[in-house]
Amino acid sequence: MNEQNAEFLKERLFYLGFGDQLNTELEKNMKAGKEQFQIPFRGEFSKGDKKDLVDYQVDFSKSKQGDMYFVNKYQATLKNEDAEKAKSQTFYINKGNGVTAKEAYNMLDGRAVNKKLMDREDNPYQAWLQINFKEKEDNGNHKLNRYHTAYGFDLEKSLAKHPIKELADPEQKATVMKNLEKGNLQQVTFQREGKDEKMYLEANPKDRNVIVYDAEMKKQFQGVKEHKGESTDQKQTSGQENSSSNKIKSEKTESADEPEKKKRKGVSI
Repeated sequence: MNEQNAEFLKERLFYLGFGDQLNTELEKNMKAGKEQFQIPFRGEFSKGDKKDLVDYQVDFSKSKQGDMYFVNKYQATLKNEDAEKAKSQTFYINKGNGVTAKEAYNMLDGRAVNKKLMDREDNPYQAWLQINFKEKEDNGNHKLNRYHTAYGFDLEKSLAKHPIKELADPEQKATVMKNLEKGNLQQVTFQREGKDEKMYLEANPKDRNVIVYDAEMKKQFQGVKEHKGESTDQKQTSGQENSSSNKIKSEKTESADEPEKKKRKGVSI
């Protein structure tokens, strides 16, 4: 087994959000000299008072020359009580970078993730990625909608339209924005009429705003419990840039979600 290669793969898995929980199986398969192998993993995520489960299959392959292995992609499946309603997507990894395990869950749960990407000429650009569950690529993967900077979604300005207590503190504001960019549901405090109210926020680049939920995860709209006039199937505006001609496989993604370098240890994603 190529020890240096194994350490590199372990580091990549750690930064992709899998911790060190795949390391034993990784070494076992590398020592066996398998040409290709998959390692399963289950993630558990909190959503309000609920828990969501995601099953992952991480793919590895051996170089045609030498004993080097690569982590190429992983499939993530958001479980559902009704198996037919489970949502799956394959996320490709380029040079060790890509959508993290937590970001994959957020995207399967319908939210958008902000990533730094590289075009075919290796020019960097920022874009929000969101799965389009209504359309599929030829390979069976769902298409990705991409909302570039030019599309006009400004997260900071969208947040400023709401009475969010955390925005008054620069450090807390930065944390709120970073978590929303990762696709997380972010808990914040609304200050209205002298009272503090717990709310949850979701970045919504498609409509250039943020979605607000109350403590019970009910969608809010200008103080109304539920906005009846808003359709989740609302037609996308003409300025939207769709990913129908580009697969995530062809993008070189650089994770904006990597933790600071530190000693590897088991983590729960």
